[in-house]
Amino acid sequence: MSILINHIYWFLNIEGRKMEKRRVVITGMGVVAPNGIGIDAFWDSLVHGRSAIKRITRFDASSYPCKIAAEISDFDPTDYMDPKTVKRLDRYTQYSLASASMAINNSKLNIRDLDPFRIGVFTATAIGGGETSEKQHLIFIEKGLKRMSPFTLRGISTHTSAAVISEVFNIKGPNTTITSGCNSGLDAIYLAYNIIKLGDADIMIVGAGEAPITPYIMAVFSLRGILCTNNNGEPEEAVKPYDVDASGIVLGEGGGAVILEELNHALKRGANIYGEIIGYSSLNEAYVFGTKTNPEIMAKAFQLAFKKANIRAQDVSYINSHGNAIVEYDLGETEAIKIAFGEWAYHIPISSIKPVTGQSLSVTGVYQMISSLLVLKNGVIPPTINLKNPAPGCDLNYVPNHSIKRNVSIVLMNAHGFGGIHTVVIVRKFNGDIY
Repeated sequence: MSILINHIYWFLNIEGRKMEKRRVVITGMGVVAPNGIGIDAFWDSLVHGRSAIKRITRFDASSYPCKIAAEISDFDPTDYMDPKTVKRLDRYTQYSLASASMAINNSKLNIRDLDPFRIGVFTATAIGGGETSEKQHLIFIEKGLKRMSPFTLRGISTHTSAAVISEVFNIKGPNTTITSGCNSGLDAIYLAYNIIKLGDADIMIVGAGEAPITPYIMAVFSLRGILCTNNNGEPEEAVKPYDVDASGIVLGEGGGAVILEELNHALKRGANIYGEIIGYSSLNEAYVFGTKTNPEIMAKAFQLAFKKANIRAQDVSYINSHGNAIVEYDLGETEAIKIAFGEWAYHIPISSIKPVTGQSLSVTGVYQMISSLLVLKNGVIPPTINLKNPAPGCDLNYVPNHSIKRNVSIVLMNAHGFGGIHTVVIVRKFNGDIY
């Protein structure tokens, strides 16, 4: 028995060392967001604090408590797929496929020339095909089964995005969908990171898509009591993280994707490297739905990510925060940062991009990753707009209203979802260091 145990320890040690040696970098990005389609437009809006939140045009929301959302108004899906495909896919999958196509192009990968079994696709969504579900349900009620679209199942399925991206690009490696609410995007990223670390793939396409701005889904969120209802007259000023007048979230939509690649694979082909993933964590508070958060558990998630990244709290240059403008959460997040970062909490810049993009559920995590990589590249930190009167207890540097120039080397992103889930991902600037 002791010989067997020794062999197991030897195997685990070898596999652990192999996993440590495989480093994961990001070599491509694509985004379809309310505040900009494409990396340049997305970034310009963030840096200048131009909110995409407006009055809802997708349907008549005059009877709803919240009449605003971050809609995408200038997206033409036929720029990325043929008209037949457009008709068969829900809006959330169109966003996912378009952003994945952008990310692949941005990475300059010749996907079809590579081993398809060494490439994988992980996608994220919290809602899936809600728009298709609503429309087809109405048809079923009013006109019967025979008038429904034969592509309804494809439209509503949460896994359609991952399947379609794989089909379009002939990708045959690991493939799955993550659906863990607002954490889904960051969860998909760290899980794909582990697939590469373990040696099960060399490239992972990680994306997310959401299209929750529909009559029924807006009604569901309204009943939950977490949507902002105080700024229907001035939509751009509605979302106010860390502010005394914060009154809730505003839904957004869109898609985002990043290309994760094993470092040596990226170097051999001369890829442009935006950053390296060095740590992550995922914990939960063991409750179902609520707006409060346990600062100690969130702080523990931060600290666990520090440990995995082999860094100290003071090594983090910037926090790309969850900051969702739910007062109880903003206070809890602030307290968690103070616990985990100590005195450094009062010096590190922190900002939330949600006042610009809206709360796009799973896609928010991918938006955070893309914006963090652009911070590393450009040395500019986007502001937390609409922050005029910090709430009592929210006394950190949230980069209020105006972007700042800062040489950033390590960024921490955090997400919080219903169910008390905390996800943290840490990326750093890649400076060509090989070890």
